[in-house]
Amino acid sequence: MKQAVILAGGRGVRLRPITEKIPKPIAPINGIPFLDYLINSVRIAGFSNILLLLGYKGQLIRKRYENVRNLHIDFHQGTEDDDTGRRLLNAHHLLDDTFLLMYGDNYWPIEIDQILEQAGRNRGQASTTVFSNVDGTGEYGYANNIAVASDGRVLRYDKTRSSSLLNGVDIGYFYVPKNLLDTKITTNVSFERHILPDLITAHLLTAYITHTQYYYITDLQSLNQFAQTVQKKDFAPLPQCFFT
Repeated sequence: MKQAVILAGGRGVRLRPITEKIPKPIAPINGIPFLDYLINSVRIAGFSNILLLLGYKGQLIRKRYENVRNLHIDFHQGTEDDDTGRRLLNAHHLLDDTFLLMYGDNYWPIEIDQILEQAGRNRGQASTTVFSNVDGTGEYGYANNIAVASDGRVLRYDKTRSSSLLNGVDIGYFYVPKNLLDTKITTNVSFERHILPDLITAHLLTAYITHTQYYYITDLQSLNQFAQTVQKKDFAPLPQCFFT
């Protein structure tokens, strides 16, 4: 698997006023676009092909990365109103047979070898990376949004976080076989609210459980927290030599 697909089209309402001028994925982290960190993490994990699914102010993302060296970066521009599922399905012709799908506002040190090892044991199935959240360090404290059975099957995805069965947090890193995507869908669907539940119902979604902390930039507070985190940890942006 060589392709990483990044959902980078949201408006980022909770990051205003920053996102009044730029899209959320390039919100500055100590003066450097967040997406520089995300793309570099993908590069370090061994991916050489990146597809950015654009929407709101997508031209600014394209301008930043269209001439990056030593990485193959494709772009697919959708509308500002496209939901995550439509954004992905409309780019179906650009997808590899298997790919890593990522949210454009989460950061996690990718455990790619373990993800692929599990995918090899569960051939033909998709997987979602689930943070164990045993210490309540998820975005919403101890509140989880996914239920995983003891055998690794995903039983439920609940964005309301209201079910007592929930025992982990989906962090937006998905191993996806392309043939599991239903190209007959033409409505403006959400990946989380429509495609994931369909995979769960069909028993085609497993969980890769990680205990490694993930990070997010969903609001101004978490953006500032991540800026502090990268100064303490070995999280590096894409080196400048890739831009020259």
